[in-house]
Amino acid sequence: MGNPADDMGAPIELGVDASDVARAIFWASQTMSVAGRDGTITLTLAKWLPAYHAPRGAIDRLAGLEFRADGKICRWQRDPENPYCFVVELPDGAQRLQITHQSLSPTQGNQGRIMVSDEIVRFHWEECLLYPADAPIDDILIEPSLRLPEGWDWACAMATGGQARTGPDNSMLRFPPVDVRTLVDSPVLAGMHAHREKLDEDIELLIVADRADQLPQGTDELACHQRLIAEADALFERRPFGRYYFLMACSDYVGNMGLEHESCSEEGVRATYFSNWQSSTTERDLLPHEYVHAWVGKYRVPAGNYQSDFSHMSNELMWVYEGLTQYYGHVLAARCGLISPDLTREAFALIFATYDNRPGRTWRPLADTDNDPIFTAREVQPWQSWQRSEDYYSEGLLIWLEVDTIIRKGSGGERSLDDLMRTFFAPKEENSGKERMKPAPYRREELVAALNDLHDHDWAAFFASRVDGIAPHAPYSGIENGGYRLVWTDRPSGWLSDDQIHHSYFDFSYSIGVKMGLGARVLDVLWDGPAFQAGMVKGMEILSVGGVVYSHAAMQDELDRCADGGGRVELVVKRLDTVKTLTIECPTGQRYPTLEAIGGEPRLLDAILASRAG
Repeated sequence: MGNPADDMGAPIELGVDASDVARAIFWASQTMSVAGRDGTITLTLAKWLPAYHAPRGAIDRLAGLEFRADGKICRWQRDPENPYCFVVELPDGAQRLQITHQSLSPTQGNQGRIMVSDEIVRFHWEECLLYPADAPIDDILIEPSLRLPEGWDWACAMATGGQARTGPDNSMLRFPPVDVRTLVDSPVLAGMHAHREKLDEDIELLIVADRADQLPQGTDELACHQRLIAEADALFERRPFGRYYFLMACSDYVGNMGLEHESCSEEGVRATYFSNWQSSTTERDLLPHEYVHAWVGKYRVPAGNYQSDFSHMSNELMWVYEGLTQYYGHVLAARCGLISPDLTREAFALIFATYDNRPGRTWRPLADTDNDPIFTAREVQPWQSWQRSEDYYSEGLLIWLEVDTIIRKGSGGERSLDDLMRTFFAPKEENSGKERMKPAPYRREELVAALNDLHDHDWAAFFASRVDGIAPHAPYSGIENGGYRLVWTDRPSGWLSDDQIHHSYFDFSYSIGVKMGLGARVLDVLWDGPAFQAGMVKGMEILSVGGVVYSHAAMQDELDRCADGGGRVELVVKRLDTVKTLTIECPTGQRYPTLEAIGGEPRLLDAILASRAG
């Protein structure tokens, strides 16, 4: 077999037709040099996708494969030890290999996240790219082109540096050659109904929607997003990218999502994000979260997440990669006005109550949840509170809140976690070339050392107890050090109310241990809680409560009846083909978490959430 490096100077031509939105089919063709290769070539589809933290490459969507070497059909077989790889037999003296295939995008939610509708296309290059498996992805060049529906607006992080739009209908996009890593990190968003907003000279927000009236109609909402950029600049001071694109889809058809990339991010939100601004409160930390990832996770990346190819990867330090990002996603949302400080504090209360009330923490350390994306694929779990599920996001937030308050208290307010973001996660120098900067992998001991340089504390032991060991309770000191304490009320907080309305559920977790959804369906049951003890499971339908047809209001009435001294709630439930009566012990009535200020001002949590950009 020839040396694989010999061919890497000739780009692989990749053309994709993404205009078939009616059938959600991406039609792909590739051409590559195979000169000097003897016998076979092994091609692969990307398997491990960094933003997914799991081997979630779209191998199940690949269909219609045909290989031709200099016009002759080639036999192929899948590698029995790695189904992402295809071994193609080449005739003697073959020079060029042509490949045609399709990626069959989901047309219903039960097939996977919907990426294509009649009005929106969200396209990921890795779904249509086969590349040599025997060479580093940074050495393989791809020359990509993409056809979109005529007249649609679009955005892609590869849009600079020689990109041109060609073709008689102005729908063909041709990009200059890039390496595989850059291509996979540069998705395309396109839509029939679109609004483009410059957030500053180098940052654009492309919004596409199901309908034109769901695009931004005023300036106040967009001003918050502009302030987000200013607050992030005040936090990090230096950017690891030249240009940046927010790729935002407001849709009830294209699946909700958030994915980070080096020079762009993907945000899929409800169709009403802008058109019903008051109800979208609990979605508004998504853009800050994904933007923070440009520094935390993409520029400074855990070493195990940064490999020479997409065939393997290790999930590690997710409590940093996602937990620290979750923390600053909320903090920046408050600082820029996307979410008020009051609602942010209520969000922190709900996060603490949720994770402190998670029995699975008694057997499973937080660090082990790094593996959840690999073996759960984010599917619904029967007993989430006992199994745990990617708890590194929000429990990680609580850990970093505690770190922030320790530094602020210990330094008398002279230093904070913000300083770590500038000194460890931001580039050391300005990005004067306005280009992507090469990622800088790091290991846990380097992060601990940076924290020790910032503030003298036993950070190794601090993280060992909260991340690696069994922690009976969620971290609370950050809330208390911040000048607040958790209290319980008999009505949902503003944050919880907004989230319940926006996501169509009602949370009775802290009274009887059950969360209810549409159609009187049980969404979740707290392990070993009152509903669990009575025999309730996820998926049941509640037919009646206290002798009346079930409604959330009727359940609240029954719980209110139990407020003084406790009582019992009688439910008639249906599971599969069985109807039965369950009696649930209710010791407290309605119960919902919020924060209450303690002591006098100033309070550290208020200072954390205050604007830095002015």
